[in-house]
Amino acid sequence: MKSASVMSRLRLFVAALFAVALMPAISLAGTGGAEFNGAYTTVTDWLTGDLGRLIAAALLVVGLVMGVMRQSIMAAVPAIACGLVATLAPGIIDTVVTAVI
Repeated sequence: MKSASVMSRLRLFVAALFAVALMPAISLAGTGGAEFNGAYTTVTDWLTGDLGRLIAAALLVVGLVMGVMRQSIMAAVPAIACGLVATLAPGIIDTVVTAVI
């Protein structure tokens, strides 16, 4: 029984040591990353451009058809919400990530 307690404390100590060792890396996690700028710009342009509007319109039509088939407007809500999120998410993410604290 005593060895289990010692092992538990040792694991806790190792986890705490590991967390403290990674703190500097975690604090710098949001900086840099220039190699991903191209991919992020491409996806953002797709979602805010014509492709994003096409996806949102298609999801709206799918949601409306689902609502008519199930005879409930609640069937259309997930598809409409998905279209809204696909269109608005890039702007929200830009605002949150580039916010100055």
